[in-house]
This record gives sequence, C-alpha cells and structure tokens, in this order.
Amino acid sequence: MEYTHKVLNEVYYWMLSKQKTIEVRHLSEKEKKIDVGDFITFYNKDFEERFVKVKVVEKKYFNCVEDILKTYDINLIMPGHKHDDIKQTLEEIYGEKYNKKELVAFKIEYISSDKTE
Repeated sequence: MEYTHKVLNEVYYWMLSKQKTIEVRHLSEKEKKIDVGDFITFYNKDFEERFVKVKVVEKKYFNCVEDILKTYDINLIMPGHKHDDIKQTLEEIYGEKYNKKELVAFKIEYISSDKTE
C-alpha cells in the first residue's frame, strides 16, 4: 500500500539526505493501517512539489517519547538536535496532549524523491 504525509521543510531535507531514518507519529487510524513493506510519500509542507518516497522497514509502538529515545538515537529522528528538542517539537505540534497518546515509530528506507540523483 502507499500512503502520503506532509512534513516540515527541515524534515524533508533530513529525509532527502538520508540522515532521518525514523519517523515518529501519533498513532491515528491512518498510522494503524501502515505496515512494514508499505510506502509513504512525504510532501514538503512549504513546497508541495517536493517529496521523498520511503519504504517502511520496521514499525514499533510506544507509550511515550522517553521510550522512543531509549530505543533510537535522537539523530535518526531529528538530526543535529538534543534529547529535549523532540519533546519541545512534539508539544509545539500536538500541544500538551502529545505525551498522553500512543506513538508509533517507523524505520524508513529512502526510495526516491523529486530530486534527480
């Protein structure tokens, strides 16, 4: 199956450079449907013609950000950032409820993008 999501400009470039290999999302109905082997095309929110297509190679569920950070290196999620940055970013996106919902982490493998190689 193929799915789409939007990402911030900075996230787009992390994926494009293959630095970001873990995508964290709140576990919504859409995320529940995504399985290992599926493809996700991430469109840049600021420049919608820009995209990165990835393959999901692993899917894990978590109850909090702390558990994710015990499992994965922060640089695979937010390259060049610190531990507290991910908490702050999720709170900015989702409000204080971010740590009260189930989370899912997708390990992703770069497939293609709008940039020619």
